[in-house]
Amino acid sequence: MPPLVAVKHRDGVINVPQGTLNDWPMAQFASTKDRGIVVKALGLELTSAFLAVFDAHSRQIIGEEALLRASIRRKALSAADVFRSAQGGDCLVEFDRLCRSLHLMNHLAGSNTQRTLFLNVYPELLMSSGTQHIEAFERILRDQGLSPADIVLEIFESTIPPGQTTQLAQAIKNYRARGYKIAIDDYGFLNSNLSRLLTLSPEIVKLDRVVMDTVSKEAAPKAQQLLCQFVERLHGMGSKVVIEGINNAEQLTLAQDSGADMLQGYFLSEPRYLNNENFVNVVTAQT
Repeated sequence: MPPLVAVKHRDGVINVPQGTLNDWPMAQFASTKDRGIVVKALGLELTSAFLAVFDAHSRQIIGEEALLRASIRRKALSAADVFRSAQGGDCLVEFDRLCRSLHLMNHLAGSNTQRTLFLNVYPELLMSSGTQHIEAFERILRDQGLSPADIVLEIFESTIPPGQTTQLAQAIKNYRARGYKIAIDDYGFLNSNLSRLLTLSPEIVKLDRVVMDTVSKEAAPKAQQLLCQFVERLHGMGSKVVIEGINNAEQLTLAQDSGADMLQGYFLSEPRYLNNENFVNVVTAQT
């Protein structure tokens, strides 16, 4: 079988990975002018939006985080609810592959395909996925002209099952050996497990947006100093740091002064669909 299959729709042709069609033979793909590539499956309409990741020093976009946008009869649904539904329908692995394929296809619909792609994953899926699942995803990557080195797998800290850090660390080790980078998302001052972070040893730590909200509200040198020390500690563990939730100019200054490596937030760029449009580098335009 060819790795990519030309799927016709009323506005043209889309090249879809063969493995995705094997999993979802009844899925309907279409290319839209305003939302990129969309797919209908499980009674849902799915597409991708992307939130830019900025280098804190050059203030250029270096990556983008894929966000699932799902709706049913034009009513928006959260990604968490959609994945729970797929899990209840005993098709979580296949649904995960469908979403990753969709994100990859939309990622490549933009003109700047050299950017790193950040993909959110559930830790249970990493731990339960055997070699077959990993290899299937990598075939999709190769079909789209990408490699594991182009991908960062993001794990929300709050979704890590209690007592399973060792199993997750082994799963991460397997993915890392294949070239993927790992990020722990929503890491914060409170309710975050430093011991677990040391065990997982991620290449990237994304700070919870509450961190930036707290520091900016305090508006005191001690708060800024605490943020700088926090970033320095993570650097000492060998992790790069992303500060999320930058929603105004003051927060941008605080984040840049902290020594963080990367930045995200609606002040810099809101989530956008990638089709014929490129991200607008708002930070550069303002300087």
